[in-house]
Amino acid sequence: MTMEKPVGNKKNEVISLLEEAYICRINNLKKSTELAKKALSISKQLDDKSLTGKSLNHLALFLMIMGEYKRSATMSRSAIKYFKELNDERGIADAKYNLGGICYKTDNYHLGLIYLVDCLAIYRKFHDYHNQARTLKSVATIYEFFGDEKNAIKSYEGAIRAAKKAGDLNLESNVYNPISGIYLTQNKIDKAIELIETSIAMKTQTGDIRGLAFGIYGRAKIYIKTKEFDKAESCFKEAIKIHQDMGEMLGLAMAHYKLGALYLEMHSFDKAKETLGKALEISEKYNMVIIKFKSNYILYQIFKLEGKPDTALLTSRNT
Repeated sequence: MTMEKPVGNKKNEVISLLEEAYICRINNLKKSTELAKKALSISKQLDDKSLTGKSLNHLALFLMIMGEYKRSATMSRSAIKYFKELNDERGIADAKYNLGGICYKTDNYHLGLIYLVDCLAIYRKFHDYHNQARTLKSVATIYEFFGDEKNAIKSYEGAIRAAKKAGDLNLESNVYNPISGIYLTQNKIDKAIELIETSIAMKTQTGDIRGLAFGIYGRAKIYIKTKEFDKAESCFKEAIKIHQDMGEMLGLAMAHYKLGALYLEMHSFDKAKETLGKALEISEKYNMVIIKFKSNYILYQIFKLEGKPDTALLTSRNT
């Protein structure tokens, strides 16, 4: 005969499951998802609205990372209902962070910015530097998409300050990667290299495999700039493998697109078409409009160079 665990013990079990799930998201998303599902099941059995909302938020975050945007959004909205009943502002903020991420990753930047600014105000109210850092990084990413480099840098710098206050190397190193990209567009190659190598070193130190893949992707972009194409190709392939293993769909689509663009520059048209086809497959499945547009544009350029105007025209209509 098995004894039922006391309610207090079950609540502690849920909290432990969620803490472990969040920690291992950097190197084992599948495990994170399984732990969050278990936490959600126990929370519902307990009829605990707070823990159910927290479990939904965690699971929604992991699903967002994996590109399961519709399921993630549904769970985030469900979490908001629970937290509104409880008047739990921080729970609402966590759900809005998820929704903001979903919006900008599916190219709905204005709505994404609204969600993120809302949750940032709550995190600041509670002096939550960890969540301020990750939110400011997302805000900065949206400003980059808008072409507003000044506000992007300002937000990235705010994210670094918050990450340092939180004492979180992973959050800090997350920001060095996109700032490196900005320096690269400004032709400040030495600064770009310094920041991307700092980011990669931090990711290696903390064991953040997902983040490491984005760092390697950033290094590949520098190799393109310095015309070291073989090194760039190797880095993109390494990033792709990690993203595939981790189930990181946005990173996977980005890396395939950039590798396809590299093959165009190398005049390896067959490789470019194959690689861009994979980028399109992922971007169409997960509604990544910008990556789909950019991939089609590279294909359009290839078909023009191959002297296939009809195919090029057809491709251009898909952009």
